[in-house]
Amino acid sequence: MEIRWFRSRTSEVVHLYQGRQELYSQQMVQFQNRTKLLKDDIMDGSVNLQLLGIIPADEGLYGCRFLSSNFSREAVWELEVAGMGSDPHISLEGFKEGGIQLKCSSSGWYPKPQAQWKDHKGQCLPPKMEAIVQDAQGLFNLETSVIVQGGAHSNVSCSIQNSLLIQKKEFTIQIADAFLPGTSPWKRAFLGSLVGLPFLLAFLSTLALYFFQKQRRSQEKLKEQAEKDKGKHGKRRALPAPLTS
Repeated sequence: MEIRWFRSRTSEVVHLYQGRQELYSQQMVQFQNRTKLLKDDIMDGSVNLQLLGIIPADEGLYGCRFLSSNFSREAVWELEVAGMGSDPHISLEGFKEGGIQLKCSSSGWYPKPQAQWKDHKGQCLPPKMEAIVQDAQGLFNLETSVIVQGGAHSNVSCSIQNSLLIQKKEFTIQIADAFLPGTSPWKRAFLGSLVGLPFLLAFLSTLALYFFQKQRRSQEKLKEQAEKDKGKHGKRRALPAPLTS
């Protein structure tokens, strides 16, 4: 009896069981050390093949053929590959266009995922940018960003969905009103302080220079006075002693 798993043609061997043993010499290179035959129920005409380490390249048509001296049957099916990526991560990119820019990123998806931003009311937010790149293993990495304006505060969520599995992963971030432009009194005060800061620095610099020069002039006057006093004392010591008869 022969049991042969193959790709689109019988010559493309995925796994071969023949003469009560498994023949790996005819196996395709991409399936070596990745297949395992489960033959506990082989006497009942049922066998299973386990394929390990699924990758996007495994996707496609497969066939299985039973062959013996008096029996022959074959079945063909299509294998679809799907993978859930990493949990979405949201980062704050800073202020832009009068709002806050948020970036959502995730990796390891297959097939190509779909991303969606929503505000606290459940309404969709249009993305500012979206980039989906396929890596060397065929998996998709996604980055998308959105700008949250004043009034669209509170909870903002980023969800990424696998269209084949109809499953998604979601991450929600809460933004306080104080961080949104136009709703933040401290931001206006902060911007005002930034405008007045150069003038304040210039004033402090001028004031420091004035006190430094004043202190320097005082030291020079004290030094001159000390030199004058020293000269007077030297002249007094140079006078001759009065004569006595």
